[in-house]
Amino acid sequence: MNKPENPIHSLTDYQQILADVRVILHRALTLAYKAVDHARVRAYWEVGERMVRGELANKDRADYGTRLVATMAKDLQMSRYELARMMAFYRAYPIVATLPQQLSWSHIRELLPLDQEKRKFYESKAAEEKWSVPELRKSIRQNLYEQFKKKHKTLPVKKLASLPESEGIFKENYLFDFLDLSGDFSERELEDALLNRVIKVLTELGENFSLVGRQVKILIDGNWEKIDLVFYHTRIHCFILADIKKNRFRKEYVGQMNTYIEYYRHSEESEGDNPTIGLILCEDIGYEEAVYALGDLEKKIFLAKYRLNLPSERAITKKLKEIGELR
Repeated sequence: MNKPENPIHSLTDYQQILADVRVILHRALTLAYKAVDHARVRAYWEVGERMVRGELANKDRADYGTRLVATMAKDLQMSRYELARMMAFYRAYPIVATLPQQLSWSHIRELLPLDQEKRKFYESKAAEEKWSVPELRKSIRQNLYEQFKKKHKTLPVKKLASLPESEGIFKENYLFDFLDLSGDFSERELEDALLNRVIKVLTELGENFSLVGRQVKILIDGNWEKIDLVFYHTRIHCFILADIKKNRFRKEYVGQMNTYIEYYRHSEESEGDNPTIGLILCEDIGYEEAVYALGDLEKKIFLAKYRLNLPSERAITKKLKEIGELR
C-alpha cells in the first residue's frame, strides 16, 4: 500500500521556499561566524598592543617580554604560543586597518611567520580570491610568491584605503592612569595634564601620531573657535581633530566636530592629504545616542572613552577568559 503523500511537501512552491530559507539561515550563520572571528581578531590585536606596550616600558630588562608571556599564560590559563602570536600580530600590523577584513585569525596565524613582502603578497591574494585557510597554506607550501616574483619581477602594491575603519586608528578606550588628577577636574585641567605628558599620550594613542597643536584657533563667520588637540597621522596622511569632554557624550558634540572637520577640509588640507577625521573623547558614551547622533558621519567622526584608572585584576582576568572562549 502506498504511503499517503505528505501534505506539507505538496504545498505549492514549498521546495523553493525551503531552499530560500536554507540559504537565508546559512547566510546568517556565516555572518555570525564572521562577526565572532572579527571580534576575536580585534581582541587579540588589542591584547598584543597592550603586552608590547608593557614590554617597551620595561625595555631595560632584556628578559621582560619572555617572562611577561610565560607569567600571563599561567595566570590566564592560555597558551604561551598564542599570547606570543598576539604580540607578533600587533608588531606586524600596528595599524590593524591595513589587514583585509576578510581574513580570519586562522589566516593570520599562517601569515605571521612570513617576512613582510611575502606576507603582503599572500594576504592580498587570500582576500581577493577568498582563499580558505587550507588554500592559503597550500599556496605558501607551493611557493606561489616565489613563482609570481620570478615571472613578474615586481609585486603588486596594495594602497591603503583613504579612510580606514575606526578600529584601525583608534581604540574604544584610552587609559590615562599616568595623570595625577583628582576626581573633580575640568576639561582644561585634563587637557593640561595630557599635554604635560605628551610623549606618554602619543604612545597611548598609537603609532604614527604627531602633535600639530592645542587649542588651535579657527575663524568661522567672524567668531574664533578652538579645537582642543590637532594631530597628524603620518601613515594614513590625514589630520585628526580631538575634542576632550569631561562628561558623558552628548549629541551636540557631533555637530561641533563636523564643523571643525569641514573647516579643515576647505582650509587646511593639502594635495596628498586624506580626509580629516575627528575623535571625541568622553568619560562615558551611550550606545543608542551615539548611533543616532552619528548617522552617516560614522566614517569620519569616531567616539572613544578614556579612563584614569585600570579596572581590577579580577575584571581583566574575567574579560580575557571570555576572549579565550572565542578561540
